[in-house]
Amino acid sequence: MSDPGPVLVIGLQKSGTSLLLRLLSGTKAFRNPVKFEGKELWGDDPPFAPEAFPAGTFYQRHGGERGHELGAAEATPEVVEHLRSELATMARPDKVLVLKNPYNTVRVPWLRAALPDAHIVAVVRRPLPNVFSLVKKHAENPHVHRGPEEGWWGVKPAGWRALLGDDKVEQAARQWDAVNAKLLADRDQLDRLIAYHELCADPEGFVSQIARATGGDVPEQDFPPLAAQDDEYERGGPLESANKVFKRSGSLDLEGAERASERLEPFGEAQRERVLEICAATAAGLGLD
Repeated sequence: MSDPGPVLVIGLQKSGTSLLLRLLSGTKAFRNPVKFEGKELWGDDPPFAPEAFPAGTFYQRHGGERGHELGAAEATPEVVEHLRSELATMARPDKVLVLKNPYNTVRVPWLRAALPDAHIVAVVRRPLPNVFSLVKKHAENPHVHRGPEEGWWGVKPAGWRALLGDDKVEQAARQWDAVNAKLLADRDQLDRLIAYHELCADPEGFVSQIARATGGDVPEQDFPPLAAQDDEYERGGPLESANKVFKRSGSLDLEGAERASERLEPFGEAQRERVLEICAATAAGLGLD
């Protein structure tokens, strides 16, 4: 039996990709060998406006207008050789590679063309909680490692500059919609699409499914359900990210976790309605309505 391809976890920032990566890499079946979302592998350096090969080469070639988006045509022989040779150096016996990169969310055809054996798993989150978490990155926030650049934070869909605006709630909603609409358009090239709230409800089930699909051993440890924290847009939420809490505590469960005091106030009714108006069609297409 040939070695399985890598598991590639994708999804807009703050949608649960880090959670899935930690669940998988915390088992004996999977191994995550990279830091900083593999920017050396993918070329996402610096992340928001990359310059490195391969992804940054194409980003700069188009003056950033296509954002992080790449298509099958950009899976050139040079790119394929780079990705496959780098992944080969990371391979270990009896371990399935698992890599997480949110920028790959708008590059699924490129991933599939370059790495046809990859198991591509997308995590999607309901618009209101995902947009609320994205807006945190635009707030005055002492916990942000990398703040917005050119008024933007995170994955850039093609035409992202036209989505910029002073109202960051609306901008983040348009970002959610554009990035996830691209993902939805590429749905037939994904191996698995997971809703964040469902992942939190049954982490053990999804880890086992992915392990079986990639030839890995089904983990023996238990993964209890996790609190999704999806109601922050109604009650407000801490600006300190879940990733920082995990690094400090080692716990995936945020329920009752001690967090820094700075908070983002909840969305008002008009803001909630606007987010849902912008995202409704894409959310329905992804089964998130």
